Formats: sequence, structure tokens, C-alpha cells
Amino acid sequence: MYPFPRRCWKKTKIVIENDCKELLYQIFKYPITQYFDEIIPFPDWTGAKRSYWIDFMSAGVFEIWVMWIKNGQKETLEEISSLIRFFHK
Repeated sequence: MYPFPRRCWKKTKIVIENDCKELLYQIFKYPITQYFDEIIPFPDWTGAKRSYWIDFMSAGVFEIWVMWIKNGQKETLEEISSLIRFFHK
């Protein structure tokens, strides 16, 4: 699963607490959409279908990371990564 850098967690929490989540998403979006573009499980998907799936998955992963950081990272990184992999299937 795409790694959300551990070194960013503290700063990310500050950004989230200050209602700048949209800015954070713009920073996050490019690398995560590139990741999903490379691993797309539907090679025959092109155009809008491919683009919407990539945007949908990227936004979902982002929201999971935000909720996890906002909630104090009670689950381990491995648990969150496993949850994302489960949702991806």
C-alpha cells in the first residue's frame, strides 16, 4: 500500500486541526493518483472510467489517513494498511 510518510504525521495533524485539509489533499493527490494509475486492477479501463476510479480510490485512501491521524492513530499502521487493502478488493 502507498506509504504515508511517518515524518509527516505530526505536521499533518496540525494542518487537519487548522481546517486546511483541502490543501493537504492537493499535496497528497498527485503521488497517490500516480500510484493507483500504476496498480489499476482493470487494464482495459480507459478514459473516464479509469480516471474516476483513480480519483475515487485516491480520495478514499486520503480520508482514511485523515481520520486515522485525527483520531490519534489508535490503530497500528499495519491495521490501517490492511483495512485499505481490504477496501481495495
